[in-house]
Amino acid sequence: MVRRLDGSVLLFVVVALSTGKSLQSTGHANPVGSSKPSASSLVGDTMSSTNNVPFGWSSDYEVAVIYITSAWTEFSDVRSPATPLGIIAENGFLNYCVRFKTKLAAWAKSLQDKPDVNETVKKAVTSWYRAIDTLSRDNWNLPDALTLESFRKQFRTAYKHLVLNGAEIYEKSDTENMKRDVEGFTRDIADMMIETLKDISKQVRGVPREHDTEY
Repeated sequence: MVRRLDGSVLLFVVVALSTGKSLQSTGHANPVGSSKPSASSLVGDTMSSTNNVPFGWSSDYEVAVIYITSAWTEFSDVRSPATPLGIIAENGFLNYCVRFKTKLAAWAKSLQDKPDVNETVKKAVTSWYRAIDTLSRDNWNLPDALTLESFRKQFRTAYKHLVLNGAEIYEKSDTENMKRDVEGFTRDIADMMIETLKDISKQVRGVPREHDTEY
């Protein structure tokens, strides 16, 4: 029998995600014949599912983004103010944004040289890049308050932006090769975001607690 931690099944869900393994039945058979429920199926509707995002992995990644960033709340009041935690999150967010923009620019350019890619897709990807370029010139709309909480919201918004734009271009693609290309690009960026979030969490955990620095 699976124990609920702090009244939430979400913790159990993402422990399995963090190991890179699918969730499995614990000690007894699954009556419906599926021993590997997805993380998103355990928590119900997600932004991805309600918006009909066509990527089968999107909801599970969304759950991971929400879980990792939600865990940041436990650090807000117990870490040393000598190392502002928001600066760690800001650096991670900017690193993600710059790498995303670079990869999107390269992808948009590569599509222009492919005669089998329709003009609608080429224009959509170019438009996506221009929107990101404009955002970068506005300093990525960084929040006024550089806190873990503010960047929790920034990353969740960034994930939504990523999968919805990827889904739009996917729907405009008229070949299976292009659909795979769009999904592959979108998932690569999502992987990059997850790794960024995990790195931020690791750095934040490394900041001494206030009582650890008192003598």
